[in-house]
Parts: sequence; C-alpha cells; structure tokens
Amino acid sequence: MLYHGSKTAGIEVVKPFPHNGVDGESVVFATSDSRFALAMIHGTGNQLAVGYFTDRESRKEEMYIDELVPGAFMLLEEPGILYTLEDTGFVSDPRLGHRELISKCETPVISESPHSNILTELKKHDIRFVSYENVPIEMEKRGRDPKKAVISYKPDRFPQS
Repeated sequence: MLYHGSKTAGIEVVKPFPHNGVDGESVVFATSDSRFALAMIHGTGNQLAVGYFTDRESRKEEMYIDELVPGAFMLLEEPGILYTLEDTGFVSDPRLGHRELISKCETPVISESPHSNILTELKKHDIRFVSYENVPIEMEKRGRDPKKAVISYKPDRFPQS
C-alpha cells in the first residue's frame, strides 16, 4: 500500500505537479508510511522538518517532526485526507528521503480517509515531536550539525542555551 496526503477531498486520480523537492519536475508523491503522508499535508518545508533517524542505542528507526519555528505544530491542527494509492510506477529518488517515492504518471486513488485534525491523528502514533527550543539538541543526537542545515537559515534561527 502507498499513501498520499492532501488538503483536498474527493480526489479520484492524483496528478503529477511541479515540486521544488525534485527540481521542479512534475511528480506524484507517495510513501509506504501513512504517518509520513499525514505529516506532509501541512506546514512542511520552512516550518516543520519531517524525517527518520536510527536511534544509536536501540538501533530502531524512528520518525520525527521538528518544529523549525515557534508554534509551528499548530499548522498540523487542520483537517486533511489520507489517500491510499495503487502502487504502480513509483520509484525512489536520491533527492528525497528513503520513504518518499515519486511517479510521473497519474495515479488512481483506491480509498480516502478524512481526518479532522492531523496533529491529533499523528499523536496516536510513535513519533518524536521536537519543539523548537529542543531541535538543536535532537539534531546533535541524530549526528547532525544544526549549523550545517541543508537549507541555510539565519544565524539566530534557534535560541542558544
């Protein structure tokens, strides 16, 4: 099963659209992780970072949502639709995370599941929600340097403790 999240209800076929994450190419996004599809519906990019890391102690892969600006979790307190898609023609792409897949073809919807509050739904699952002030510490735990983000940010982006 593959999933696609959207703010729009009633979609019968998901059509490719241009996206910056793949250099403006027109694609349909999908993932095998319904949590990831839900998290990507609202406030991704400069407000929230959604991804996975492997915990060094447990060696278990965990999903996280980092709040990149104060109060950004509020963006997830909106409705959204989780679509189940046919798994036809989807491939991984080195420009994306390992759970993200793309297709350049229109993709039929199998089913849709509306959710009135995405944050409430996501909190039912095992996800690490990292508040703004704790992002630098969590990034270091993941072996990432907060000062070397993929996207350049202002030097005062995160408060110093």
